[in-house]
Order: sequence, then structure tokens, then C-alpha cells
Amino acid sequence: MSFDPITHIPLSFLAWSAQMVAFHGIGYAFEWCDSTGRLKRFKVRSLDRLSYRELLPRVLFNQTVIFLPCMLAMEYFGLAFVGAPQISWTAAILSLAAMTVGHDVVQYVAHRHLLHHPRLMSPLGHALHHTTGASKAISACYQSAADFFFEIVLPYLLPLALVGGGGADVAFHTVIPALGALGGLYEHSGYDFGLAFRIRRATGWRGRLDAALDNMTSSVAHGCHHTRGNVSFSDGFGSPGLCDTIFRTRWDLVPERVRRRERAAAVAG
Repeated sequence: MSFDPITHIPLSFLAWSAQMVAFHGIGYAFEWCDSTGRLKRFKVRSLDRLSYRELLPRVLFNQTVIFLPCMLAMEYFGLAFVGAPQISWTAAILSLAAMTVGHDVVQYVAHRHLLHHPRLMSPLGHALHHTTGASKAISACYQSAADFFFEIVLPYLLPLALVGGGGADVAFHTVIPALGALGGLYEHSGYDFGLAFRIRRATGWRGRLDAALDNMTSSVAHGCHHTRGNVSFSDGFGSPGLCDTIFRTRWDLVPERVRRRERAAAVAG
């Protein structure tokens, strides 16, 4: 009788491990670029006062003491990581699309109306995250415990439960959190690869293609959130930005809204 250790490891733990490998592998790659000057032409923000080593302990605390138990609890109570050992490509794609929209909605509500509420920003500790300048990749998880739960854990696990938990498909549950790790790290890295398409100043179809690729790869939205504070609460790399677009809080919509308000005030005056 053979013993397969993989079958005795909770799937939620495997999913968490996949995200840790992705998060810290990619995070250290960005740190290597920072220390060596590689890709420096894409480095647009360098505002963080804390070093990689100073950021790391709190990040690891959040990931192991908060994130892992929450994922294990989801499996224990049958809300996710259980069921059919494989899901179809159609189910995987539809679940991913629904989770992307769900992540946008949950993060927007929690981020804008809870974490940025004037009376709650300091008690819930979101102010700690804003002491970073979104220019060190792993600062994505440099947060208070409450902030980490509402902004990282809940927007991932709540939509996952609502789409049915993803079954017990190992591939689905290892790829999804790894993709999420990539988005958060890039947004906080201080790099903007959209510059590669922004500086060519092409026209015609090439210009339209460059604009689309710039929009897909730019990190400007979350950079503006950290510098301005009142824009792009869920808009960013890998996000559809639905709520920020609908409620007119997207980084490139707020200035126009302010100008209209100023013009209306001038006319009224």
C-alpha cells in the first residue's frame, strides 16, 4: 500500500503555498531589480523609506497568521477547496471571470467605505499601508492585520465561496492565487511597464494598439491611489476597474470631476 503525501495535505494549504512561492519569488525578483538597477528605465516611483528586510516580517506575519488560517477554515467548513477533483475549462474560465468582478466589488466597498473612512482609517490601520509609497513590491502586504483581512483576504475568499469554491481542482487553486500575487506585487513595485508603449508616439492602428497595451500593463492607477489617496480604490493592474469607473473615482476621472465642480462654483458665484 503506497502513501501519497500530497493527498493528505489540505488543498487550501497547497494553494497558500503556491501563492507564497509566487509572491516571494516575484517579490524578490523586483527587489533584485531595485538593487542592481535592472529595468531602471521603467522605475517611476522610489518613495519607500523601509527596506525589503524591514517590510518582510509584517508581510510574513499577515500571510501565515491571518491568510493561512482563513484558507484552512474555508476548506474545513466546506466553503471552498472541496468537491470535484477537476472542473471543466468552461467552469474555470467563468469562475475566474466572476471572481475578478467579485474581487473588484468587495475590494472597492471595503477599501473606499471602510478602510478610507475618516474615523476608521487609523483604527483599522490602513494608514500604516499608506506610509509606503507603493515602490517596493512586497509592500503590497505591509498592512495591519485588519487591513490585510479586509483588503487581501476577503476580496479573494468571499468571491471564491460565491462561485462555488472551485471544487478540489489543484490547478485552479494554485494558478488563481499566484496570479493575484503577481498583480499586487507589480502595482506596488514602483515599475510601470506601460512606458514601453507610451513613449513610441505611434499613430493609426499602431497607436491604438499601444494605448491598449499601455492600459493593460500600466501601474499608474495604484500609484495615484498612494500619492493622492482618493482615487482608484479597486482599479489597477489585472482589475476591470468596474466600481471606480461606475462611481467616477478612477484616477483619470477625478481631475475632470473636480474641474467641473470648480466651473459650476464659478458660474454660481
